[in-house]
Amino acid sequence: MMQNGKLSPQPSAEFLRTERDFSLSHILEDETPDEYLVDLDRVKDCVIGICEGKVFIREATKKGYNIAYHGDTINLAFPTSKTRRGRVGKGVAQTLLTSREQAILTSDDKLRWLTERESWRLQGIPDSYFDKAAAVTSKSQLYKQAGNGVTVDVVYEIGKRL
Repeated sequence: MMQNGKLSPQPSAEFLRTERDFSLSHILEDETPDEYLVDLDRVKDCVIGICEGKVFIREATKKGYNIAYHGDTINLAFPTSKTRRGRVGKGVAQTLLTSREQAILTSDDKLRWLTERESWRLQGIPDSYFDKAAAVTSKSQLYKQAGNGVTVDVVYEIGKRL
């Protein structure tokens, strides 16, 4: 950054790595309708199998698969791709996109999509704002808004440094 015609060193993005007092499990809803369950036929090229709290996900690695556990996310955006199918986020959600693409393993060993509310929570948006938007917006638009949004905490930290 230039200050008084001189280039000044900038602090690193260390503030983005600060410890939080919550995890992905705090963002997830306790109960969700069956409409959020993943149709395993749709992702059969990606999901090898589910058993005893593990999901075996086909992956383009030497081993050929990765394992997702409870609390991990699975990106199912490209189930037939040879290189992008089934990316596993270990205890974290991956980059939100504009549609329903990330799934989690439930306590009863079923895969379910992240809900619209959970997507908004991942962006740091309060439930009260989500409720107002959900009253007048379709589910697909709610996913798009979350995917096109910028995480509230990131904007806040950037604003503090300006």
